[in-house]
Amino acid sequence: MKLVKVVIADDHILFREGLKRILSLEKDVLVVGEASDCNEAIQVTARMQPDVLLMDLKMPAGDAVESLLKIAETSPATKVIVLTAHAEDESVLSTAKSRARGYVLKGISVPTLIEAIKKVNAGEIWVDPELPAGVDFERIAKSLTDVGPPANETLQGLTKREIEILQLVAEGLSNEEIGKRIFISRKTVKTHLTNIFDKLQVNNRFKAALWVMPNWKKHVSSN
Repeated sequence: MKLVKVVIADDHILFREGLKRILSLEKDVLVVGEASDCNEAIQVTARMQPDVLLMDLKMPAGDAVESLLKIAETSPATKVIVLTAHAEDESVLSTAKSRARGYVLKGISVPTLIEAIKKVNAGEIWVDPELPAGVDFERIAKSLTDVGPPANETLQGLTKREIEILQLVAEGLSNEEIGKRIFISRKTVKTHLTNIFDKLQVNNRFKAALWVMPNWKKHVSSN
């Protein structure tokens, strides 16, 4: 029986302890690490390389979405389940775009949480049915399945204009908004995006922006 290795990241120690005890009752689930803030979540996940990370959104010492992007870089095999009390559409969608594979609310039952962990570990997407943005989360998460970040060498193949446009795509701007920001036509933006997709070997703007983001700071600092 293959164990599912889990890391719990939550700034409330009583919640972590309670969750760890619950998971210890499962013969095929093993908690291998804990974290109390975003930076610690990145460090523990990189060190332990768990199968599943259960992570709250609102923790000290960092931004959860940026942390998820870093975790996607340092522990690409780890599947993230957001376990939180926050159900805002923005939170749901931003975590999907940052490679989370599951999103569950803290009111979830124990059997359902166990099921979510095992199904996400098996490669499925799990979304709390009470989330209004759950359908969009699933769509985005599925579109990113088995897509890894492009190598830094690939980013070097982008022109300065393409890099500028890709950064604006990552900020959530539409083609029209990008055109207005950098004073080019929407048609020209679309042409640049087509070239970007070809160079990064992706087929939509989500994949292009998201898998560049973990490498963005390294790329910028190298130029």
